[in-house]
Amino acid sequence: MSVTTAPPPVQKKKSGLGCLGCGCLVVALLALLFFGLLGGVGYYGYHKILGLTSATPADIPSFTASDDVYNAAQQKIAAFDHDVKNHQAATIQLSADEINALVGHNPDVVKNNIRSFVSFTSNEGRVQATFPTDKLSDGFIKDRYFNFDTSFQLGFDSQTKRVIVTPDALKFGNRVLLGPGAAGTSFNQSFMNSFTPSFNQSFNDGLRKNPDIAAMLDQAKTIEIKDGELVIETQ
Repeated sequence: MSVTTAPPPVQKKKSGLGCLGCGCLVVALLALLFFGLLGGVGYYGYHKILGLTSATPADIPSFTASDDVYNAAQQKIAAFDHDVKNHQAATIQLSADEINALVGHNPDVVKNNIRSFVSFTSNEGRVQATFPTDKLSDGFIKDRYFNFDTSFQLGFDSQTKRVIVTPDALKFGNRVLLGPGAAGTSFNQSFMNSFTPSFNQSFNDGLRKNPDIAAMLDQAKTIEIKDGELVIETQ
């Protein structure tokens, strides 16, 4: 009489941003940008937020990464990941093309029908994206789109181990909340004073929910956009 051994249970794949190999801070930046922006403008109330959405998705620049670009980015991530986990000083430099390749291959981005395009100009980053509201607002707003275009600078506080995102421009749909075309200097200053701290708090809280990213932040020396690349240095 033979004894049948039950197969081991299948491990359920974890959802979320994944490890450093899924794009490290890169994919986290894109995913958390939405939730941080949503939280940052939350004080407007439902009808104000609804006014920031659109009935149709924005026309986002397309990007098709070659296997060479994606594989090169993955190799950089793997080497950086190895050094961070072994507490060795490391530096990673990623171009906008490499970031677009990593984001485009991220299963959570694909699953949620997120379309985005990242570009760099000198020391400033820009993200153009469109998100369907149904899933990303947990049913709060249905059948519409968050279309946004934001330019920003990245910094890092080595004392608090926090990433600092400083927005230079922010546009939801056709509404300019910050930067050229906004309601005026006083509005810009008021918006910056209320939005930026709220966004950075949400952004860093979200980052630290991922153990791999939290470990990287604890070892980080600088995080910035420099000469058209995302540069992260650890110590």
